[in-house]
Amino acid sequence: MTRASSMFDLISDQGEERPYFETGGIGRSHGFYTGEEQYRREMSRIYGRRWLPVDHVSRLKDKGAYTTLNIGTGSVLLIHGDDGIQAYHNYCRHRGYKLVEEATGKRQSLVCLYHCWVYDRNGKLKSLNGTYFDHFFEKEKNGLLPVRTEVRFGVVFIALSDDAPDLDASLGEFGEFARVYELADLECVEAKDYPVASNWKLVAHNVNESLHFPTAHKDLHRITDFDDAGTYDLKGDIVGAWQGIRNAYNSVSMTGRSGRTPMELVPEADRQKINWITILPNLLFGFTADYVMMQWVWPESPGTCFVRHFWLFHPSETAKSDFSHEAVFALWDKANYEDWEMCERTHRGLSNPLWTPGQLSLDEEVVSQIDAWVAVETAEAESPDTASNGAYAESGAKAENDAYTEKGAYTENGAYADNGAKAANGASTTNGASTATGASTSETGKATE
Repeated sequence: MTRASSMFDLISDQGEERPYFETGGIGRSHGFYTGEEQYRREMSRIYGRRWLPVDHVSRLKDKGAYTTLNIGTGSVLLIHGDDGIQAYHNYCRHRGYKLVEEATGKRQSLVCLYHCWVYDRNGKLKSLNGTYFDHFFEKEKNGLLPVRTEVRFGVVFIALSDDAPDLDASLGEFGEFARVYELADLECVEAKDYPVASNWKLVAHNVNESLHFPTAHKDLHRITDFDDAGTYDLKGDIVGAWQGIRNAYNSVSMTGRSGRTPMELVPEADRQKINWITILPNLLFGFTADYVMMQWVWPESPGTCFVRHFWLFHPSETAKSDFSHEAVFALWDKANYEDWEMCERTHRGLSNPLWTPGQLSLDEEVVSQIDAWVAVETAEAESPDTASNGAYAESGAKAENDAYTEKGAYTENGAYADNGAKAANGASTTNGASTATGASTSETGKATE
């Protein structure tokens, strides 16, 4: 297969003039970042409705291999069954006992320790030892409840809703990056979870800009160049940026040097870059020529979240007797803890109800794009003429307080507007957000690759 000269040859034209470049952006309100009502909307309208990336196939290779994930107040079990990878709600159908507490493992049967109901790796109820029912009980109707499951580019996706927007439309141009970096073929060699006392969006902001590298990340700044960077304008519910690796180095690690062979299809112009690509709402990829990172941020409350970080390498490298990822892990593990301190202190600052939204620089376009996308997804129209408090307004309507408007609408108080709209109080006029329409046509409970 022919290798492109640059990722810019593989994606849509990147306009040099974008509305954001004229004004920069502006942050949003105290309530948008820390409010209970905003958090409730996000959990219902984003995490409860959209397709969510949840894992990588390399962690679920063998039949019976499983992983678990807590999303809000619920828990999901992913298991490799006879028909591939499938997600289920992680509780027993009898009395709701949480079946699996471990983050990962391998089982051919799942046993509820409360009343000894036993399920097979396909979610079917095998036996109900110790529980006695009469003719009214139908065992075949009491298997684990499936969750809609799909696989794209080696990433496992689930949807907790039947009306999730079309997955492929949402992914947009992500496939070009996944193909070049051979994402489906990589192996996860380490995974780590981090608790963070911060709103999840602040973590998403942090990991999507490098402006803080010189002050917060001495080791990262030594290897990467935050001045040699730019943002993408990508199709789909994805945002992204690129950042250069300094000429003296060839890998983003504690040593900055690696003997690993660059992945074959990575364009020459991108071998000295990190391509930062986020599948909204919450999965950041760090694509480099010799490894890939996946980093999720999962909300737990308005003021807490946890980050799940994977490090993936090509199997031709992991098979070598001298393979080591320690220098890579050491750099990012240190940087992660530095980042969480930044996020937690930012959350404490934004918790002040008198917070006034601040100006965003040209280097923080992705921060603005993330906020705009979340605002659209959680917007609430109150009337045809006026929408307030996080509302969505269009076609000339007035919107206030973190609203999103389009088609000539007027906005106030940190609002976002596009398509020539007027935005007051220094609001952003970028068009970074995107929405997807059309329900998915995939069958409930079936995984495809």
